[in-house]
Parts: sequence; C-alpha cells; structure tokens
Amino acid sequence: MDKKQDSSRELYDEVKEMMDANKLIELREMLEEYHNMDIYDILLELDETDRIKLFEILPLDTAAAILEECEAEFFISIISGMDKEHIRSVFDEMSLGDLSDILRDLDEEEREKILDAVSKEDEDELRELLAYLDDTSGSTMKKGYVTVNKNLNVMEAINTIRKEATEADSIYYIYVVDNSQKLVGVLSLRDLFVSKETDLVEDIMIENVKSVRDSEDREEAVKVVSKYNLVAVPVVDSEGILKGIITVDDILDVMEEEATEDMYKFAGSSEHERDVAENEKSTLFEQVRSCVRGRVAWLILTVVLSFISVLIFTKLKFLIGSSAMELLFFTPLVIAMGGNVGSQSSAVTIINLTNKDKDVDSATVYKEVISSFINGVVIAIIVSIILTIFVKNPTITIVVALSTLINMILGATLGTLLPMMLEKMDLDPSVISSLIVAVIMDIIGILVYFALISALL
Repeated sequence: MDKKQDSSRELYDEVKEMMDANKLIELREMLEEYHNMDIYDILLELDETDRIKLFEILPLDTAAAILEECEAEFFISIISGMDKEHIRSVFDEMSLGDLSDILRDLDEEEREKILDAVSKEDEDELRELLAYLDDTSGSTMKKGYVTVNKNLNVMEAINTIRKEATEADSIYYIYVVDNSQKLVGVLSLRDLFVSKETDLVEDIMIENVKSVRDSEDREEAVKVVSKYNLVAVPVVDSEGILKGIITVDDILDVMEEEATEDMYKFAGSSEHERDVAENEKSTLFEQVRSCVRGRVAWLILTVVLSFISVLIFTKLKFLIGSSAMELLFFTPLVIAMGGNVGSQSSAVTIINLTNKDKDVDSATVYKEVISSFINGVVIAIIVSIILTIFVKNPTITIVVALSTLINMILGATLGTLLPMMLEKMDLDPSVISSLIVAVIMDIIGILVYFALISALL
C-alpha cells in the first residue's frame, strides 16, 4: 500500500471515528481543509446511512461540487435519502450543465423527480439542455456565461459583469451580444480594464468569434478549442443566438470519452461494454452479457470474411504441385505479416486523424508505405536466411520472402487508406476494427501468395 492509500485510509478512519462520536461540527470544520474529491472518496466508502449523514453537514458549495463530478448511482443514493428542501439548496449551487449531464444517465422516472425538485426557471433550462441529442455541443454546453450588450460603454459593461459573475461557470471571456441576443463579439477582462470608461463595447470587442453550432457533434468543439487554444467556446443556434458555452474542463472530459470510445471500437467492441465495465454496481452476468453483445457482431463478420479466405484457398490449391507442398506450411506467416502491418498502420492513422494538430494526407500514405517497404525488406531477408538453411529450396524461399514483402506493403496501404476514406466521407474512422483490417489482409495475402506460386512454379 503506497503513501496515498495510507493517507486516504487514515482520513477515512478519522472521519468514521468522529461520526460515531457524533462530533459533526468538528468534522465539518476539519473537512474544509480537504479537496472535494478527497471527501467524495470517503463518501463512497461509507454505508448509505453514514453517507447521507456526512453529506448533509457539508457546505452547500462543497456538496454541489461533489455531485457535479459523481457517478449516477452515487447521485441517486444521495438524493433519495435527503430532505427535498436541502436537495433544492444544493441544486441551486450546481452548474445546470453538469446537472443535465447527470440527468441524461438516469431513467425517466428518476429524472422527473429531480426536475420537480429544482426551481421552475432551472427546470425550463434543464429541459432545454436535455432536448439536445447526446454527443452534440448543445448537450455538453453550460448555461453559466456572462454577456454584455454591444451598445454599453466600458463602465456599464463592468457593472453588468459584477452582477452576473456569481452565477457564471467562467468569466475568462465576456461574450458580446446585440439586442436579439445574437453573438457579435468577445472581450476579455483585460480588454475592459485597459480601455476608457466611456469607450463603447462594440468599438473594443473582437468581432471574429470562434463558435460552434448547438446541433453539431461535440467533437467540433474539441477541434475549435484545440486549434485556437481557447479556454471556452461559445455555442450558438442556427440563427447565431448564444445558447451556452463549453469550457475546457468539459473539453477534456469529451476527449477522454471519445478516445476511450474509439479504442473500444477499434478493438471490435462497443461503447456499451465500456459503460458496464465502468459501473461499479454491474454484476458479473451484466459484464459478460455486454461483452458478448459488443463483440459478437464483429466476430461473426470476421468468420464470414475468414470463410472467404478458406474458399479462395480451396479454389487455388491446385496451383501447388506435390513438389512444392511445403509452401502450404508458410501460408500463416505470409498472411499474418500483412494483417499485423495493416492493423498497425490503421491504428496510427486513426490516432493522427483524431489529433487535429497533425495533417493526414498523401504524405502519410507515403510514410507508411515506405516504412513498410523497409521493414518488409528486413523481414524478407530474415525469412530468406531461415528458409535457405532449413528448406534448401530457392524457389520456395523466393516465393515466401517476396509474398511477405508485398503483403506488408499492401497492408500498410490498406490500413492507412481505409480510415482516411471514412474521414473523407464524414464517417467515424475508428469503426475500422483491427479485426476487419486483419481479415481483409488475409484474403489479399492468400491471393498474392497463390499468384506468385502460379507465376514462379
């Protein structure tokens, strides 16, 4: 057990001891020195009764911060055992964007209970956020932002900011709107403080505002924040009206979720399997069921494509005479090298496609093909040396070595081009599972192998 675990255990023991002694006031004062997530870890270890008891004595802002970061199961366990008025007070301290994220993970009945517990104004805004499709910028945005009208002067704008800042998730950027709430510019606090009090906002604002549409995929927000090094990006509707903002902490969460999702897809699994695996309350049966559901479709497709390989193999086996039956023994080697290189190239290409700082173009294809050619030459030489020593048949050596080289080049080409083609078609390149690339290369590998056998024997 490391020092961090020792420290966490000591804190838990101290909290439990003070709760058992009913020293709740002293406990509240002590916990003010700890980070919200440290308190969250303690709450997770407590039984339900002690968990509610401890949560109720926390300051409202601390309780709200914990609920904004917690899992849905923890959220339900807390609110189901607390007084409705206290829950409403905690909700008033929460970001509506974070609260809507939690509500999306709840069933309809639980969601309606929460909506009944918030104020009418917050309920309307939450329902607006929940109306957006999952994974859109609208579903990810927060409503806590500061706006000023373009017709105000600097002093009037500063007074407006003072009034709105307490409810804002971020005041790094001040968004400028017109009378119809259309986004027309952006300011920083620095811009305001270095300007004259009588200067008009529209004269000092930056008009070229980088924004995203509320109906767009949230990955577009990731691209904008990454490309322009923003701390937050505004979200507008089809008419340009400001609807919310997506802050950099939300962007980091999106990047982590999208990266994990892409990894599961590339491995031939599903996002549902990930969700079940991350759910601490999921049973072994649920985990097994999600694994089967997430993987069986890809495995069935792999079987179908593999039978195509078998069919080709049976149709072309007549090309091998009895004098060269040894060639059959090297079929796994030839097709495996092409499949491995194809999977490597597709994985690297998908990573580069998701990294918007990198350009993926014809140079990427050339790099992969040239690299695979060099690696192929090295592998072909090694194969040739081994076959020369043990098989002592020059024709077989040439066929196997040359087939390996060609398949490695083709594997790199296919593994690079397939994700690029999907990207051009506005499809998710990560759906090209490594299993599919490998099986396609099996088919190509067999065709190349038997073509060379036919030509050289």
